[in-house]
Amino acid sequence: MTEQLVQNYKYRRDIMVVLLMVTVFGGIIFSVINFYRGLWLLASIELGYGLFSLGLLKYIKTTVHFQRWVNIYIVPFFIIMVYGLSLPQSSESIFVWILTIPVISYLLVGRKLGFFYSTIFIVCGIISYHWRFISLEQQFSLNVAISANVILSALLMMAFAHVYEKTREQNEARLLSLAGTDPLTGLANRMKLNEGFQQLSALATRHNAPLTLVLFDLDLFKTINDVHGHSVGDDALRHVANFLLTSTRKTDLLARFGGEEFALLMVATDLEEGYGQIEALRKRLMITPFSTAKCDIQITLSAGLSTYGCDGKSLNQLIAKADKRLYHAKENGRNQVIAYDPDTNQ
Repeated sequence: MTEQLVQNYKYRRDIMVVLLMVTVFGGIIFSVINFYRGLWLLASIELGYGLFSLGLLKYIKTTVHFQRWVNIYIVPFFIIMVYGLSLPQSSESIFVWILTIPVISYLLVGRKLGFFYSTIFIVCGIISYHWRFISLEQQFSLNVAISANVILSALLMMAFAHVYEKTREQNEARLLSLAGTDPLTGLANRMKLNEGFQQLSALATRHNAPLTLVLFDLDLFKTINDVHGHSVGDDALRHVANFLLTSTRKTDLLARFGGEEFALLMVATDLEEGYGQIEALRKRLMITPFSTAKCDIQITLSAGLSTYGCDGKSLNQLIAKADKRLYHAKENGRNQVIAYDPDTNQ
């Protein structure tokens, strides 16, 4: 389960708990009232549903089948609303509950399924209201006014709920994107790298395809900061980030790993093929200097590679292996790519 899904369920669980509490108290109160009024079937349904909600209240906070139970809960809940409105002894005030259908639907099941539920039950509620309370004996203009108020109020509630949920989803997606983006370079950060690895490694396992991890480190980058200042150093990092981004495939995942280090997940690429591509990239960077107002600065990199399966199955294992090879490259002259273990030379 992704972090986004966990957060969505937390937000919806809180709403569901409040709604269940209201249902428990409402079910008991209205069942007593309707027993007194002689509406035995409706009262029994309300009492039974209130007790069902009480049981679900204890379960809903921890269940892993949250969305399934939400659907089991709200569909009968809406049916009871429409049924109560259609009874001959019901009052016009019950229609107020029909107006809560879009809000409940969108908050608990999201925009697509919320629109589906809202449309069906709002239409049923409007039909029930007209059948019960619009009389041909009344003036035509009065009927039109009542009908217009009922339809427009229902549509307005549905429109508000739809716009709210759409905006919430867009804001959530934007915040998640910002949370997974390095602010200096615009590349993915370590959190996004970890999420991407979970998806790409699952695909690699399913399709028996290779997956290679590359760790890059800029050689003697501290010298650039010391000589030219940190502002130029930041520009140099953006220069390298843009170079790497334009020199790698869109299907691969490039991330800033930290400081002057970058990481690359190469999809459907084995160790030998990855080594060839990164070696060619290293040579191109050497002849692509970073230009400043005062001079051109040559930037080189060292890299270590590891491959999914042979070098480990977790991201931490692959990073540890690639980092060991990167360290070997740095210790033996820099500006080189290493894809083997120094102790075994394999």
